[in-house]
Amino acid sequence: MAQQSVRLKYVESDNFSPGGGVTGVNNTKLTVKVQNIAFAKNVVLHYSQPDGAWTEKPLTWQKNFATYDLFTRSDSTFVITDFVIRYSVDGQTFWDDNNGANYKIDGSRPNTVGGSVVLNKATARRGSQAGGGFVFTTSWVEGEIFVKNLSFNKRVGIRLTTNGWITFQDTDAAFNGNVPVAVAVRLSQVEVWKFKTPELNLDQSNPDFMFAVFYNDLNTGQWFWDNNFGLDYTLSKTDLSTNE
Repeated sequence: MAQQSVRLKYVESDNFSPGGGVTGVNNTKLTVKVQNIAFAKNVVLHYSQPDGAWTEKPLTWQKNFATYDLFTRSDSTFVITDFVIRYSVDGQTFWDDNNGANYKIDGSRPNTVGGSVVLNKATARRGSQAGGGFVFTTSWVEGEIFVKNLSFNKRVGIRLTTNGWITFQDTDAAFNGNVPVAVAVRLSQVEVWKFKTPELNLDQSNPDFMFAVFYNDLNTGQWFWDNNFGLDYTLSKTDLSTNE
């Protein structure tokens, strides 16, 4: 099953005891991105139960970002360790099965992201700078990237164009900690990297930023990309426009 038009964004699934006499609380939450092919969509979590039988749970639509949608589920009735995502739309079925390996998490490593790197959030910003007797409107993009911690030595960032890919610039992100999980002693496999592109004069030749996020494992030389299913992310240059 090839990964097409659907991508796991983030998942955490674990069982914990919050205290006060309460034990054995299940916590499963996940977010999935799907390409916006048609209005009617069916997105499900397909997972293995403790007895080995596979079953499904539907995800709920959360938000649309023009070319893609977010679907989510938060559930306290079960936990998962082995799963894939199925997306059915317009007579087609797509799977994110982690390149044929299925996604696998467990009690000690309870979270992961799709494709080893995924955009968490990007926000367009505007400002102003004075110079030479003039005030210039500036623009930039800032946000967060989730990456799976495959190695200590890595480069994470954003490749962005302000003019429809006539030119582009790479901006490196900075490590900002791990995504917290329900039980602090368990190992979060997902890191947060924050970025802010250079604050440059507003380019009015195009109303949108376009970008993709990248993750270069410097130990292996591997590159991982999240480029919105090959379409690249499009973000209005209007102040505070967002992608997630």
